[in-house]
Amino acid sequence: MALAASLLPGFQYEIIGGPLEGEVVTIVDNTPFPDGDPDGRQRKITCLDPEGREFYMLPRLLGSQPVGLHQPQVAPVIQVVSPQAESVENDAQPLGDILQAQRQQEVLQAVTGKAIIVATPITDPMDSRLDHFRPSKAKAKEGRYFNREMQNGMTDVDFMLTFTSDEYRGENEGRPANVMLKGDTQSGKTLLVEVLAVKWAEKLGLPKPMPVFTLSGSSGVTDFDLFGQTTTFTHPDNGVESLVWLPGLVELAAQVGGILYLDEVNAMGERVTSSLHPLADSRHMFINRNKAVLRNGTIMPDVVSAHMDLWIIGTYNEGYRGMGEMNEAFINRFRTITWGYDSAVELKLIHSAAVRLLGDALRTSRAKNALRTPIGTAALQKLERDITTFGPVLALDILTGMFKANEREIVQSIIEDRSIIVLLNEEQRQARIEDRQRGVAQ
Repeated sequence: MALAASLLPGFQYEIIGGPLEGEVVTIVDNTPFPDGDPDGRQRKITCLDPEGREFYMLPRLLGSQPVGLHQPQVAPVIQVVSPQAESVENDAQPLGDILQAQRQQEVLQAVTGKAIIVATPITDPMDSRLDHFRPSKAKAKEGRYFNREMQNGMTDVDFMLTFTSDEYRGENEGRPANVMLKGDTQSGKTLLVEVLAVKWAEKLGLPKPMPVFTLSGSSGVTDFDLFGQTTTFTHPDNGVESLVWLPGLVELAAQVGGILYLDEVNAMGERVTSSLHPLADSRHMFINRNKAVLRNGTIMPDVVSAHMDLWIIGTYNEGYRGMGEMNEAFINRFRTITWGYDSAVELKLIHSAAVRLLGDALRTSRAKNALRTPIGTAALQKLERDITTFGPVLALDILTGMFKANEREIVQSIIEDRSIIVLLNEEQRQARIEDRQRGVAQ
């Protein structure tokens, strides 16, 4: 026999008396109301029968324990609605939901005798629980990151930060404008995003870099990766296994702010990117069908509104194998910026003129469709280090190995035609002379 206050909306209970004994019903609302009898003493609650039809019944005819919560090792999770998720138009009372969920926690703990895990929402991008999502401040230091100059004379970082300015926020309902960086691999797109997380936080006067929630594109990305799922968690202290809500990266980013980084977004299927449409357009929200929450006594899908400091940045590479075409409806929600290799930056990063010459020749060959494999800035930096460590011949052999079998002959031909080994040997000879001269001077 149960009391109305102990019956949990959204949970199932077995009928223990009357003509429907043995049937299982779902509680819709545990608020009792008079059923119209002359004395007004019988008070019923709202339930759903096994076929989903609404009806009313006396609480005392229900068992006191929810069906399925008798297992000794698994504890349920109560999801609390975040006040931030409520819209102005919605007349829901989030504080009441939170208090009701806390009361449910107490009831469940009394019924099951087990600890209940209740997630404490994170709403501040500076929350220490997000520190593992933050890039190191060192990545933005002078000499570690070399700015490129944009066509208007601004540095790349200052240019990108304009999309977080009041002007751009004003046309995006107060949020930074979405940006898509389009360019070849190893052109510095990911490093730029990490530097932006540091510099944006400094611009806002925050003590730590903004968190970067990276969703790496692949055909295996699912709604669970984006929006989360219920899973099991074993407590490291006592070994107790509980059900917990594991948030998805998109859900987490939308709730707390920071940078949602969609890396190689064109490797994701259209079904995935279309799920991001309402978050990336003027709605700035999404309905999380994976997550059930309690709202005004009813179990419903969670509604997540984007934090005012959520900045969505995407990257993609055109024409790469395994990459799909960008969906027009999705890409139109972004400002697209071409982000290729920058010769001025490479001049600072790669000291060998012969290595830079080889890189230019390989890229020219790729532009003519003789090669498909891209040669990025990072690959040329590795080549330069390998030349110092292993010598020109072995270092170039390592570089050639990154190309497909049918491309290696073309690469070898480019190396020979431009006398790359001769140039590298001469650079090494000059470096030895300079080292001896410095030694004598000292």
